[in-house]
Amino acid sequence: MTSTTHGSSGDEWRRGWPLVMAAMAGMSLASLPTASFGVMMGPIERELGWSRAEISVGPMLISLLVIVAGTAMGFAVDRIGPRIIALFASALTCGAIALMALTATPWMWWGLWAMIGLASAAMPAVCVSPVTRSFDAGRGLALAVVLSGSGISSFLVPNIANYLVEHYGWRIAYQGLGALWAVIVIPLIFLFLRERRRTATPQAQSSQAQPATQLPGYTASEGFRTLAFWKLLTANLLTTAASVALVLNLVPVLISTGITTAAAAATAGLVGIATIAGRVFSGWLMDRMSVARIVCCAVIGLCLLPAMLIALPGSVPVAMAGVVLFGLFGGTTTPGLAYLAGKNLGQRSFGTFYASINAGSAIGVGIGPLLANLVYDRTQSYQPVFWAVMPVLVVAALIYGSLGRYPEFADARQES
Repeated sequence: MTSTTHGSSGDEWRRGWPLVMAAMAGMSLASLPTASFGVMMGPIERELGWSRAEISVGPMLISLLVIVAGTAMGFAVDRIGPRIIALFASALTCGAIALMALTATPWMWWGLWAMIGLASAAMPAVCVSPVTRSFDAGRGLALAVVLSGSGISSFLVPNIANYLVEHYGWRIAYQGLGALWAVIVIPLIFLFLRERRRTATPQAQSSQAQPATQLPGYTASEGFRTLAFWKLLTANLLTTAASVALVLNLVPVLISTGITTAAAAATAGLVGIATIAGRVFSGWLMDRMSVARIVCCAVIGLCLLPAMLIALPGSVPVAMAGVVLFGLFGGTTTPGLAYLAGKNLGQRSFGTFYASINAGSAIGVGIGPLLANLVYDRTQSYQPVFWAVMPVLVVAALIYGSLGRYPEFADARQES
């Protein structure tokens, strides 16, 4: 009988920090299309004459592709490994973003977003799966750092994109963003996105990584029948739909309250810094406190931004404070979801489970902004959206809070 012992958090970080950095870069790329969307919407609307709802069909296609292909991609990660799939997905994403410069028709626009959607079906699983399998004592912080990649994009991309749009136009802006992220991300993934499994001895550590079928946890068929899986998927869907309805449209949302375009772009960039801070701090907390309670409180905290925009519209300091709080609380939810998925469902089929739960994010990313912009097209205001997202977030928080104790999993090698 072979047992697995877990080293200290410091040992895990000394061994696995290059993996964490590569995975973080991958998550930054995964967030690039949506992080740039709010800045690009206005110029595209003015030049091409499309409605905001038509433009928002693009991100909705990400949802459809993730729903259709997400579970299959997660299954492939469990069987093939993350590195090859991550390289393919990264190249596809960067290429599609650069090709958006050639957009002339809605069908071309939608087709490029469909390419991004295919890559998006794989990226969360390929970035999170190897980290959650390589870290135990420091898993919360490791996941937080990895998922801070989206915060980096939320901070950098609106400002970079706004600068490029103002000086060169939205078409060149898309080319520049695609090229810049390709140069940084693809080499990091090629060099460092490799699993480093926790093992009992140095000799075992140097051996080949054990197959996923030998890891503790539910099989795919077992996990899909658990209540915890469906709670995580539903809570994730509701949280994402409500929060992304605001974040994906954050620049136009802030402009609609009476803030200037430049101030809105600068304010939107704050969400990235706050998200990074929130993720790192919450990751540290998750290794010490109840993760379900942390996530429950964070989701309720997301209600502060729409409440503040309703109470004091047009105030730049209030908008900045609301965006910072939104980033801090939002930074907690994504690593919390990954942590809870690993603890409630195990590692044996983690890629499959996480990709399937991430379908909730995909649905939310698709329907949240689309519904918000349909409301705007009809009312010329985002005020009804502010009122709608708050009860949705409360329901999601209650679902997270209802998760029970983590199940005890036997190591599959001990069962054989």
